[in-house]
Amino acid sequence: MSRILASSLRDMRVLTDKGLRVGNIYDLEVDEGTGEVETLIIKPESEEIAQSLSTNDEGYALVPFGAVASVKDYIVVNENSLAIQQLKSR
Repeated sequence: MSRILASSLRDMRVLTDKGLRVGNIYDLEVDEGTGEVETLIIKPESEEIAQSLSTNDEGYALVPFGAVASVKDYIVVNENSLAIQQLKSR
């Protein structure tokens, strides 16, 4: 398994598996007990993107780590997983 430094993720571009630009990583939410990444906190690419995703009080988009399909030069999230998470949060 390859390792990626958290510092290299800052400002990394986030795309869906269908090529839609979601935004750039702002921060990560990590479970203190397990050390597992739970949520990507993303500066949305547009207001439309922000409105289509769960957001925090500061307007950053919240994407569950379970939606991440791959991390290389950019982060790819599964669009279907995002849609399912949206339905669950309503």
